[in-house]
Amino acid sequence: MLRSRLLLVLAALSVGACVHASSPVAPPARRGLVREGTPASVDIALARGRGQKRAFTWSTWSPESFERARRENRLILLDGAAAWCHWCHVMDETTYLDPEVGRVLSERFVAIRVDVDERPDIEERYGDWGWPATILLTPDGRELGKYRGYLPADDLLSILREVGAGGPGPDVGLGEARDVPVATPPVEALPWIGARVARDMDAYYDPKQGGWGRMQKSPLGANAEFDLRRHAHGDSEALGRVVLTLEKQRALIDPVWGGVYQYSTGGGWNAPHFEKLMPYQAANLEAYARAYAVTGKVGMLEDARRIAGYLTTFLSNADGAFLVSQDADVGAHDPAASFVDGQVYYAKGDRERRALGMPRIDDHVYAYENGLAIAALCTLYEVSHDHGALARARRAADLLLRSHVTEDGAVKRAAESARQVRYLADAASFGRAMARLAESTGELRYREAATRIAGALIRDFGDADDPTFWAHTPDGSAVGVFARRQRPFGYNVSTARLFGALARVTGDSSWRDRGRRVLAGISTPRALDERGRMVGEYLLALDEVGALGW
Repeated sequence: MLRSRLLLVLAALSVGACVHASSPVAPPARRGLVREGTPASVDIALARGRGQKRAFTWSTWSPESFERARRENRLILLDGAAAWCHWCHVMDETTYLDPEVGRVLSERFVAIRVDVDERPDIEERYGDWGWPATILLTPDGRELGKYRGYLPADDLLSILREVGAGGPGPDVGLGEARDVPVATPPVEALPWIGARVARDMDAYYDPKQGGWGRMQKSPLGANAEFDLRRHAHGDSEALGRVVLTLEKQRALIDPVWGGVYQYSTGGGWNAPHFEKLMPYQAANLEAYARAYAVTGKVGMLEDARRIAGYLTTFLSNADGAFLVSQDADVGAHDPAASFVDGQVYYAKGDRERRALGMPRIDDHVYAYENGLAIAALCTLYEVSHDHGALARARRAADLLLRSHVTEDGAVKRAAESARQVRYLADAASFGRAMARLAESTGELRYREAATRIAGALIRDFGDADDPTFWAHTPDGSAVGVFARRQRPFGYNVSTARLFGALARVTGDSSWRDRGRRVLAGISTPRALDERGRMVGEYLLALDEVGALGW
């Protein structure tokens, strides 16, 4: 299958670009440890040895930044970056320290940086463009160009000069195709749509190495969990796919601290990118736990516990809340620090690692990530009767019910936030976690919390004209493309899973019916095609609302 992309320029990832002419003739001493063979053009430690300073200032995402762009007749460069993202750090230390890049940005642009983990709406809008994503905008928020991934300085300069030469460019409509009305299928069509999507998922399966996808190997826990359900319904080959996959991808579980790395390159499992993100931890914790329940393989349970142990030891704070992610590298966020590349760092033992420092942990407490972790620990408890896992889930749940959930069920992104906007991602994930706790414990208060959150979700993110839900509540300060809210595929899937869980714990089939309508509303050919191999959670949601024709 081909994933259609509408864009002006596709900036291909390149690690072989030359060192810029502005660099010193003699290579500076490296300030840190990097793997052998790292090209000089993307060597963070080498770049820090040059002692260059950034020649422009990052602005925050705010009405004031857009107003400044209008007042000074500047274009906007939006840098969508993630705190854990290695290539975002590379671009920071190379491209954005290039003197000429800095001069052009300082003189002609307002440069805005957004933490995409903090802003699920930006993450959903530009997630297909990878991180970093570079978006050029007019002051009134019209998109002029979207550029994927790491951009060397020469490439970014060429883009900035081309767009900036004529001032604000034409509104080419990038990113607006989703706003065009598209006929959605009836609920009755979901069983055969699900069958087709499952068949498409099978086309991505790698029978030699396991996993879905052959070049980039990613630990897609939801895909594995769905195949376990297919096995339960009589698919004789599904269990073999799961076992091979989970055993092969064990190479992406940190042997020292536990936790799952994000992905591996080169067509195998032994060239990992070492970021550890909560969505991957939670999905794979569930997959390994359920695989143990089906196979009885003790190794699967041990893997699940290694992931759970990582969550408790590293992605937790002293209050009992779960955190967001951990970097691949040491010192990536501190220009004065010695940089240690993840491939060097994670090859070492515990004592050696700690002597070099700790990869930064994003210590924000978001409802979305906490919901994922709580639900996954419920699964571990249900298959292993590990009361410690359940106690850990309840501790986080009780904390966030006090700090992140209002009396009427609205879920805040963070306990203290300057933004009043709320996000579907948080409500769907944390609401489902409360329903899962109700299933695991039988406690009425969790069922009531889940029901209250779902009611507020329908009120705050829905409307009478569409069965699906908006990504966020209205934002009166948004301009241009950002003033047009989107109905995100992934978080609507999460919402359907919340409704399916509520149907189970309340016995009220109307929740299941509503979940089916949500899934029908997002099941357009384009939306499903764009998911590629990452369809496991969608298929799980179909099953949980009774929409698969087993």
